[in-house]
Amino acid sequence: MKDYTIIPNLATLDTAHIDKARAPVVLVDGSYYLFRCFHGLPPLSNKDGLPTNAVRGVLNALNKLIKKYQPTHMAVAFDTKAPTFRHELSEAYKAHRPPMDEDLAVQIPYIHRMIELLGIPLIKLDGFEADDIIGTLAYTACQAGHSVVISTGDKDMAQLVNDCVILEDSFKGVITDTAGVVEKFGVSAPQIADYLTLMGDASDGIAGIPKVGAKTAAKLLTEYGSIDGILANLGDIKGVVGKNLTEFQDTIPLNRTLATIVTNLDLPVQFGDITLDHSLTAKQKTAKELYALFAELEFKKELGEVGAILAADENALKELASQAQSNQATSETKSSEQTEQADDFAPAITALAIKPTKYHTISTQADFDALIERLQGAAHFAIDTETTDINWQNAELVGVSIAMDNYEGYYIPVEHTGDFDILLDGQLERETVLAALKPLLENPNITKIGQHAKYDMHIFAKYGIDVGRLGAEDWFDTMLASYVINAAATRHNMDDLAKHYLHITTTTFEDVAGKGAKQVSFDKVALDKASDYACEDADVTFRLFSIFNQYLQSDDNTNKLLHRLEIPTAKILAQMERSGILIERQFLGKLSQEFDQKIFALEEEAHRLAGENFNLASPKQLGEILFDKLGIAGGKKTKTGQYSTSEAVLSKIEHPLVDVVLEHRSLAKLKSTYTDALAAAADKEGRVHTSYHQALTSTGRLSSSDPNLQNIPIRTDTGRLIRKAFIAPKGRVIMAADYSQIELRLMAHFSGDESLIAAFKNDLDIHTATAAEIMGKELADVTPNERRAAKAVNFGLLYGMGAFGLAKQLGVERGVAQDYIKRYFARYPAIHDYMENTKTMAREQGFVRTILNRKLYSPDIKSANRMIRDGAERAAINAPLQGSAAEIIKLAMIAVADVLPENHAKLLLQVHDELVFEVDEDKVDEISALIKTAMQNVLTDTAKTLGWDVDFAVPLVAQIGVGANWDEAH
Repeated sequence: MKDYTIIPNLATLDTAHIDKARAPVVLVDGSYYLFRCFHGLPPLSNKDGLPTNAVRGVLNALNKLIKKYQPTHMAVAFDTKAPTFRHELSEAYKAHRPPMDEDLAVQIPYIHRMIELLGIPLIKLDGFEADDIIGTLAYTACQAGHSVVISTGDKDMAQLVNDCVILEDSFKGVITDTAGVVEKFGVSAPQIADYLTLMGDASDGIAGIPKVGAKTAAKLLTEYGSIDGILANLGDIKGVVGKNLTEFQDTIPLNRTLATIVTNLDLPVQFGDITLDHSLTAKQKTAKELYALFAELEFKKELGEVGAILAADENALKELASQAQSNQATSETKSSEQTEQADDFAPAITALAIKPTKYHTISTQADFDALIERLQGAAHFAIDTETTDINWQNAELVGVSIAMDNYEGYYIPVEHTGDFDILLDGQLERETVLAALKPLLENPNITKIGQHAKYDMHIFAKYGIDVGRLGAEDWFDTMLASYVINAAATRHNMDDLAKHYLHITTTTFEDVAGKGAKQVSFDKVALDKASDYACEDADVTFRLFSIFNQYLQSDDNTNKLLHRLEIPTAKILAQMERSGILIERQFLGKLSQEFDQKIFALEEEAHRLAGENFNLASPKQLGEILFDKLGIAGGKKTKTGQYSTSEAVLSKIEHPLVDVVLEHRSLAKLKSTYTDALAAAADKEGRVHTSYHQALTSTGRLSSSDPNLQNIPIRTDTGRLIRKAFIAPKGRVIMAADYSQIELRLMAHFSGDESLIAAFKNDLDIHTATAAEIMGKELADVTPNERRAAKAVNFGLLYGMGAFGLAKQLGVERGVAQDYIKRYFARYPAIHDYMENTKTMAREQGFVRTILNRKLYSPDIKSANRMIRDGAERAAINAPLQGSAAEIIKLAMIAVADVLPENHAKLLLQVHDELVFEVDEDKVDEISALIKTAMQNVLTDTAKTLGWDVDFAVPLVAQIGVGANWDEAH
């Protein structure tokens, strides 16, 4: 074997001949990358459970390096499993390192394959380490006149630094040059090997000299220059250090060999072999294989990038499209009951990601007339509005984009106010464009395709185009289609859908309009950018439609959920949002003043209890008062060094100051969120228009914002005061229709528990009936406390509450709460079976089902993290109940819309299991009966009419209330 006790020292190499104007040679410590990425990134995996965080990290780091340096020469070096020459010299060398984590080991073949397919030379050599390969390549590069960047975080590599070799830790953004070596270690680069020899390295099994640490080693080398200089002057080095140097000097040659990086290996490649070809031709050679690798790893962004490379290769494109069709044919033969999630159909869209686009700006009447003629013969087209504001109430139409096929787009600007020199014919009149589009948009025989179509419905309605009253098939909403196919697969905005299903990165609004204070409204965006952006919106929407519609044709139930439930609901929501609800500004103003007085009084009381004035809104000051000054137990500091004063922490503390703080927070939130904000949100007529969201929750529940009217607290007197502000106009009243205990009724249905079903069929007070069952008592003998406990169990179990949570809620010992639960399941065994069977179903299938057979996916049900897995199991138990309740209230909205006399009543709000109406005062009895009947018969009538046959186990009961305001009606 070659003698590795004498190694050319790269740090002392003459660098005068090196051409620093050339791109540097980039050498990557692949072994360092593996561990740094694996331990530095959160766990990631594909749907098959293959860990991918190290692969992702390595790919990102390599791309960052290449982008920064644009190297013509580059290599990645890795260790191998084989023992090195250092192991042969020393049994202790790296003997105590733990085995590689299995989740990292399985990623290494993918990392190696990826690097090779990216065209980056990858070098391994049995008997040697990555450091030695890099040392040799760096030495050779310097001799050939190149500067070198070594990407690593390994301190040993500092011995390779010279005037033209630097280290870069790409993960920390730290560059180490010759001055940096001295600053970091206290010695120069040529002294690093001696420095490591003296101080040793426990992780590498290099013993070093006892009692010689980093400072002592640096001091000795500074004084004597090298180990040879130290050994020549042993008589001058006193104390334990001198004694140990004398005693252990025989170990120095071996340890220096172990610590020294080899720079003269016989490598399997020559320096000329580590070139990096950036050309498209080079990338095309491995693009198909790289695409397949990224598809397996589920790297969506990279799929789009490689797809763009493939687009230039017609033969590869055809082959890939053919394979995609074959994959789709295979996936369509699978049973809908199989465990694969619904996005398995995604391979069918491979070709959609890689074909060139054709976008057009329509600025002349002739071009517009030709476009309208095409649209008149179209069965469907995608349409998107570009406006001045994301809030439809304030928005003005700027332009309309349209797509009738994949990869095409047409933009019709109508109100741009920027520079139009690039369009000599300017833009068409808005009224002219809308007049021509109106008959097409209102034609029930042409399907309009939108992404979040409710917004576009609002915009068109502002200009007299009513697209909200048509049939179930006249609109297709890609946002809602994605949501019903798989609510958990991704977020459902256009950018995320494009990444997830099309594997492309779309242009964002900020890309064309700017950011922050410099952002302009869309009418000010340069027209060429605006046109491309708008065309892309319509094009991507159409491409998503192409995929989703094909999938829905093979899944009848999901197709029904979209067209017969979600899209009709969206149209009703649009009408509700436009109607708004009247508020009493004067009452809110008075209430805001009362809250101010109470908030001030609470602050005074808090200061008295604390013994000093402080800012209750400051977590830092509050934490110091509670846990430092008052010495209250239970304080926990966060990473920032200050105490946490979250509600979760404070709710566990019994102290009068904490009670005051929590009440202060509640009032301050009510004031800022409602009493102040509602008055500001109202239009000139005093009506508030909330925005409903259909594609946010995992279960299908609606949510609202701007303002959020679904989170107004109703269990406190203060919270109920807010509802008093929602009123009816003169001659009308507020009517509230609320489903009674809908989720408990759904539990009875899904579990089939005979006792619970009997209680509902006999119209018993369900909590009293539950208490009687648990306690073995007659109904009349149940005490209020026993009913309260039964109510807590009834609702707690719906959300997976255990004994600890129940004990806290009831204020009893955990054993008492456990006994309640035990007796509950003894009397309702079918409920226990339902809960266990539901968890099993979620684990086996990956989803559970609602009453309308919607799949609700549980992506975390097999998580290795127990807390995440337990949470997923609790969510899976509750999902069919919440999801079904959401479907029932949507069915109720559809049923009510069919019978409600428009001239005498309006549906204004949907809040959880409640619908809120504005009704003519003299029509209350008539309309109340219509609503009650419609709501109670939604499963026997409405659902059946829409195509679902539901044999519900218990009666649905709707309770109707009427009043001058929402609180009175509830």
